[in-house]
Amino acid sequence: YKEYRTHRSSLNWMAYDYKKKREKHLHDEVPLDGIGGVNILVKADVHRAGINFPCYAFENQADTEGFAAMAKRAGYGVYGLPNYIVWHVDTQEKEGNLKGKKKEGKEQGG
Repeated sequence: YKEYRTHRSSLNWMAYDYKKKREKHLHDEVPLDGIGGVNILVKADVHRAGINFPCYAFENQADTEGFAAMAKRAGYGVYGLPNYIVWHVDTQEKEGNLKGKKKEGKEQGG
């Protein structure tokens, strides 16, 4: 949210351009303070250690942010993959991202 100044960098702005060989940097990792809930890859050992998505305040954080804080407190690393793209199939966030795909029997993207 623009109205909340976090002074954090966004993974969106760290990604390599497609034209600059994104595949070469696909596995680049960036340490994170917190995470969002769109796509989270978690090693099973983290959950086995009791780390969960708290519905209560944990270090003044809840849900996904609390999960990251809890994992870091337990000694796990929290990283983002800025070159790993997750597309939301049911939205058209960018022109042409559904080009040629069918949705509900209708041609999408032109």
